[in-house]
Amino acid sequence: MIRVISFVLVCICLSACNSCNTTTGEDIATDDIRRYEVDLFSIDTNNFEEGIAEIYPRYKLFLGSQMPDENGMRQLKNFVTDSLIRSTYEYTLKVFPEVNNLNNEFTAAFARMQQSIPEIQVPQVYTYVSGFDIQMPIKYADSALIIGLDLYLGNDYKPYMEQGFPMYIINRLSPEYILPDAFKEIAWARLPATPASTLLDAMIEQGKTIYFAELMLPDARPEYLMKYTAQQVKWVEANELSLWSFIIENQLLYSTDAKAVAMFMTDGPFTSGFDNESPSRTGHWLGWQIVKNYMTKNDVSLKQLFEDNDSQKILQLSGYKPARI
Repeated sequence: MIRVISFVLVCICLSACNSCNTTTGEDIATDDIRRYEVDLFSIDTNNFEEGIAEIYPRYKLFLGSQMPDENGMRQLKNFVTDSLIRSTYEYTLKVFPEVNNLNNEFTAAFARMQQSIPEIQVPQVYTYVSGFDIQMPIKYADSALIIGLDLYLGNDYKPYMEQGFPMYIINRLSPEYILPDAFKEIAWARLPATPASTLLDAMIEQGKTIYFAELMLPDARPEYLMKYTAQQVKWVEANELSLWSFIIENQLLYSTDAKAVAMFMTDGPFTSGFDNESPSRTGHWLGWQIVKNYMTKNDVSLKQLFEDNDSQKILQLSGYKPARI
């Protein structure tokens, strides 16, 4: 129930983002990350309604276009007094006592983003405790980017295991993945609404998002961009030719079969048909390599890349051919 409350509140606020205050390029240097979790959990529960009223103008995104009614206030109070959520918040403060470095990294990346796509809107960044909303650790909609810090507390955080999260997910629940995850969400929102129909389509879609994050975060390591471990990156580098050959030899590249697409695109402990040391989502890696080759060999803007739905053309013009190692 606690997770549901948190999820519903954020879904409501995201649907209202277009009517919220927005930021511009001029605000990048001064519009700092807003820590909703700190302001929310710092409220004296004996004067809870008054405390909510005090933070309300700053966090309408979370609290709604009007002050929460009696039922909403009760749900919020239940959330901040829940023992698991409270202990998670306290641990979050240990991992993120401040977010100055994170704020500076976002500032630099947003500057690159606006330089690459001038018309793009710079979102206000918020943090919060999501109640382990593992499906949506980061949420983005035009004017707001919302980060669930409780999903980036480190792979040694015991409650992740207690929540039943598998190790392939736990391994990427660390602070280093925040910025790559955020910029992939921003990139995903810029893709055309037309759904991918073939494996190649899906690969190119994901490749575009990773390529965008790489441009915005030039110092990010491949494992963080891919949501892999360093060992998993070594595996895909060493087995890239084998992966590509398997797809070509089995005529999967233009397949619309859901199982074929899932084999290379869906999250999991490994890629079916390969050894257990392989990571999942290997199609994301291949798509990233294709897009990188395409952008290197062709005079194409980032905006044009996002608008181009012709995956076959992108593959052909990329000249992609994995090297034999």
